[in-house]
Amino acid sequence: MESKPTCQSNDDYLVIHRESALGPGSDILIRRKAPGADIACVYRKAPGDQEIKGAQDADYVLGLAGRFLVMDRGTGPSRKLVLWDIPANKAALALDYDDSVPVKVEPTVITFSEITGPATAKTCARWKDVTKDGLTAVLAVNTRITVPALTRSHTGATRCIAQQ
Repeated sequence: MESKPTCQSNDDYLVIHRESALGPGSDILIRRKAPGADIACVYRKAPGDQEIKGAQDADYVLGLAGRFLVMDRGTGPSRKLVLWDIPANKAALALDYDDSVPVKVEPTVITFSEITGPATAKTCARWKDVTKDGLTAVLAVNTRITVPALTRSHTGATRCIAQQ
């Protein structure tokens, strides 16, 4: 049985997504909106729609920021934040992020906790405790991406977190 679709929209696009029947992730339709159009939230592909299916990547819709669809990608603890450029029909950015910190999607800004790389004993006070349990210590920092330019800035201190 197909799951009930969920919709998100802005002035230019309607995104219709549902749980994938093929495995983890979502089936996603992106439809261009005509000014003033009222489009039903029904998952049925129409001419001109973009379709992103979860067979290759487990993508989950987080929101719309201008012309970018913001998605969470992955099935395990190492996740990617993907910014899908709708007009180009491809990923514009795919960044490692800490999915335990909520992603905030606004019309012109996306805020999230970006994983910037591995931690070491010098960069992580908790490194020994984290690694003794078989986990990996990584560095994360709060990040803001402004759209449409995709300008990235880090805010706040870098922190050390544990990952599988």
